[in-house]
Amino acid sequence: MPEGQPDATLKAGELNLFDSTAVAVSSVAPTYSLATVAVLLFATGGVGYFGPAIIEISFVPVLFIAVAYFHLNRRDPDCGASYSWLSKFMSPYVGWFNGWVQIATSALFCIVAPVTAAQNTLQFFLEQNWINNSQFNNLWLQAVVAALWLVFVTAVCILGIRWTTNFQWILVIVEYVCVLGFSIWGIIKVAVSHPANTVGFHLSWINPLSIKSFGALSAGLVLGVFFFWGWDTAVNLNEESKNSSKIPGQAGVISMFLLLLIFVMNIVALQMWVPEKEFTALSNSSNPTTVMLYFAQHAVGHWAYFVMLAAVLSSTVATTQTTLLPAARITLSMARDRVWPRLFRVIDPKRQNPLVGTLIIALVCLLGVFITQGNSSVNNVFAKMVGDVGVLIGFYYGMTGIVCAWAYRRVLFQKFTFFFSGFVLPLLSGVGLLWVGYQVVVSSGFTYSVPILITFALGIPLVVLARLVTKGDFFKTKVVVFDTIEHETEVG
Repeated sequence: MPEGQPDATLKAGELNLFDSTAVAVSSVAPTYSLATVAVLLFATGGVGYFGPAIIEISFVPVLFIAVAYFHLNRRDPDCGASYSWLSKFMSPYVGWFNGWVQIATSALFCIVAPVTAAQNTLQFFLEQNWINNSQFNNLWLQAVVAALWLVFVTAVCILGIRWTTNFQWILVIVEYVCVLGFSIWGIIKVAVSHPANTVGFHLSWINPLSIKSFGALSAGLVLGVFFFWGWDTAVNLNEESKNSSKIPGQAGVISMFLLLLIFVMNIVALQMWVPEKEFTALSNSSNPTTVMLYFAQHAVGHWAYFVMLAAVLSSTVATTQTTLLPAARITLSMARDRVWPRLFRVIDPKRQNPLVGTLIIALVCLLGVFITQGNSSVNNVFAKMVGDVGVLIGFYYGMTGIVCAWAYRRVLFQKFTFFFSGFVLPLLSGVGLLWVGYQVVVSSGFTYSVPILITFALGIPLVVLARLVTKGDFFKTKVVVFDTIEHETEVG
């Protein structure tokens, strides 16, 4: 693409509020998050049955990060979202580094999630006696099935944003009907008939003051942040949304409340039905998602086992796809700023999506799947990636909260409500998420934090390299600040 030729644009005006909310909720993949993290949360020292309380505490800072996204997107709807805002309002260097962290986080997750989809696919095959236990545990077979799922979701992304959104609608309906329906049934069943080996509900489970250990709170919060991760995909699709400055931010905030409902209800139901020894055993399992299958089978019936398996699988596929979506758009935004390889700003003229960027990211993740599955030591590191991803998410969410407060620092007192929603709460939430991530890295030690440290360490020479090879004015651009809630000016 010649330098003087204008960039092609994404397909504008395609998504309404319902579409954006569906994408936001489906991107979080409630069933996948519950299946993979509920066991880890229960097994975290000092958390145990206080998992619902941890979710409630985690909800607060992430909600106000969603509010920060709303305020920033209202003024500057760019598909790069957090990357673009930090570059424009804080520092181009910080913005580029933040963009790198988001791309790396998406890539790491897109290596892990398809493997989980493969494990659940093979679990179904095993139940049907189509394969044996040896084949089920074969890492190379898992890699092949994971690759097939990754190819499938990439193909749907390439077909266009309308195909992608319609597919997400189907998956999110399956998830909500299954998980909410089973959870409500399980809770009522325990309350009415008290089946053997079940635990009655305790108010302390949902009381944040029940958590006495700061270490448990920090570790739990990282997992809690991972629970809610993904709603910001709706904001990365702002250029493809109707009323791009308003609807994506609204969808992010709305999705947070829907997610809080489903997370708290299901974890309460799990704690009622899954014995403590089963939680402990599954925390050491290579596939902790079976906790959802155990719950469905015991609380509802054997037929529900297969329904839940389908829900976990569909949720995993959904979150893989909606992790590719923002990564391709962040790299598109960076490429348009001439600080990322030019190939990433090539847009399919017919379907108006970032075709080349999507394919490149998918290919990198595909290679990552085979590398991790082919090396047992690397596989062990990636199998425990959830906490690492949570720290990386906390970093870029935290930076977005801080930049919202920084960008609006001159207009703090123009509106009383905005002082809190646009400055105080995003700032406190952002600083809090950064602090929690720091505490987790320090307390976990070097071995556990290797992927986090490598991601951050690589970002430093890469941003220096980007500065050296960039021909445009990106790194020389003065940052801006809002003089009113509606205007902005340059500052030195």
